[in-house]
Amino acid sequence: MDDNDVNKVAKPLIQNAYQKIKQMIFQQKVTPGQRLVYSDLSKLLDMSRTPIINALNRLEQEGFLVSEAFRGFQVKPMDLQEMWDLFGVREALEAYAVEQAVEQSSADDVKRLEEKLHLHESYMPNRYDRKKFLLDAEFHLQIASMTRNQAIERMLKMNLEHVNLRFRLDNCDTRRMATAVEEHRGLVRAIKKKDVLKSIEIIRAHVRRARATCINCLSYEEETVNLE
Repeated sequence: MDDNDVNKVAKPLIQNAYQKIKQMIFQQKVTPGQRLVYSDLSKLLDMSRTPIINALNRLEQEGFLVSEAFRGFQVKPMDLQEMWDLFGVREALEAYAVEQAVEQSSADDVKRLEEKLHLHESYMPNRYDRKKFLLDAEFHLQIASMTRNQAIERMLKMNLEHVNLRFRLDNCDTRRMATAVEEHRGLVRAIKKKDVLKSIEIIRAHVRRARATCINCLSYEEETVNLE
């Protein structure tokens, strides 16, 4: 087997390990600050160390993990500054995305957006959980897909994943759920009317309110840790 054949075999294994470790983080089977042990992951995922190490290196490059000499990898904790920065980037991405979505989208695109809206608004748990955040992300990623710009979709997906994977949701203010749904509805109406300025206005306000909710939640967590 030559080097090309080896690479063809290795890449799917690495991708599989990458996706499974990401899923573990999303399901909070490993939490921010928790050490990831090669031997444990190897047994859990039923894989050799090589694809796991490659997957961990990739996750570190993407900012999901951090490594220390002689201590290995751990899920990178989210701090207030990074949370603020991520939402700032998200606001810029989504303001551009809705502008392009209004111009580029078809009737079928809008129909799929309405379907995403319905799924998100129909699921109203007693407290924030991963499913709620995932449904919210799918709504926003549908708008990104309507731009026909794969770079926008890819960057927004990465941005949303950082918050959804590395941020605990338990203490978030549940009152935000209802207001977020109303904002989503208003955004869909503006997009259907081809109103670019209104769409941008709504998405900017929406992202800023989401940032305030997450910042408040993260501030509460940090205060709780300091008290302990």
